[in-house]
Amino acid sequence: MRIYFIVFLLFSGSFYIRAQDYTRASDFKEYYPIAERPYIMGGVGNNPYETMLFDAKPVVYYSFYNDIRKALSSDTITPGYAVYASFQPQLRMYNETSKPIKTPSYKILFGWQPIIKTQENNFLTLAIESGHYSNGQSKSAFSEAYDDESEESKEIYKTITDNTDLSEMLNRQSGNFSTNLTRLSINYRINHFDKNNRPNRIHSFTLAYQLYHDRFLGIFNFGGYNPEDIDIYGRHQLEFKYEYSAYWNKMRYVVGQDVFVHFGAHPSTEPYRVQSRAILFPWDTDLGFIAQFSAGFDDYNYRFVDSYARFSVGITWDWFTPFIIKPSKPKGSK
Repeated sequence: MRIYFIVFLLFSGSFYIRAQDYTRASDFKEYYPIAERPYIMGGVGNNPYETMLFDAKPVVYYSFYNDIRKALSSDTITPGYAVYASFQPQLRMYNETSKPIKTPSYKILFGWQPIIKTQENNFLTLAIESGHYSNGQSKSAFSEAYDDESEESKEIYKTITDNTDLSEMLNRQSGNFSTNLTRLSINYRINHFDKNNRPNRIHSFTLAYQLYHDRFLGIFNFGGYNPEDIDIYGRHQLEFKYEYSAYWNKMRYVVGQDVFVHFGAHPSTEPYRVQSRAILFPWDTDLGFIAQFSAGFDDYNYRFVDSYARFSVGITWDWFTPFIIKPSKPKGSK
């Protein structure tokens, strides 16, 4: 049990664990309207080859510049900006001998987000992010015996056909997954306010396009993909996300639905993934409890070749908690 306790301490630190005074705590927090929520979750539902104990993303954002809260707190239509780096690891522990955390993912992204408040006091945000995504392994994705991009590994790829079951072949211990990527996202939030000018009902719509490519940031020749691999996992992904936030008995809750669609992946893989979730923030702070159902392709590096349904529960952290917004002045007012 000691390893579970250590993991919990590590992740609870990344969530900052809620402060006693929300208003005071938010003064020390940067805001990102388009962001990946950190989480740690356990649940039921696995592929036929592995049993997962928990899945975790201890996401961290570091701002080089961020005036988003200041801009949205103005009573004029003032654009806000964030320039940042994001570290997005994903870890899974499996129910095997010594309880291994196998082939963890690492995303390192550099991003820019502009946001503007409309005349109707809604928010429009754009995000451009680019960086590297890999699992730090060195062996062939489909053989533990050979190094990635070795001649022996290339010969294995030549045996793969449209009818090959890649999930059955996958090297789950040391298989390499590596690519650079760029994401373009747009988010629109429809806000309804309480008497204190704090959003108490929010409809959030996000559309994103993700491209896997060879050069880092589109310029530098390192960290790219194996040519044989890119033909299997494809280059393009579209995402659509909807969330509704409101309050119940002074507790904030969020319900959401995500749809992800792969293009150009191997025919044995599922082209879609769906996620349905509910989050309760019992203290109306950034820390919440999440329940999520997912189905379709897996989202853990090369395990996208797997497809299964899973129900999970755990804790999460919000990067864009509602705060007091000054209403925009009507046009022509002074």
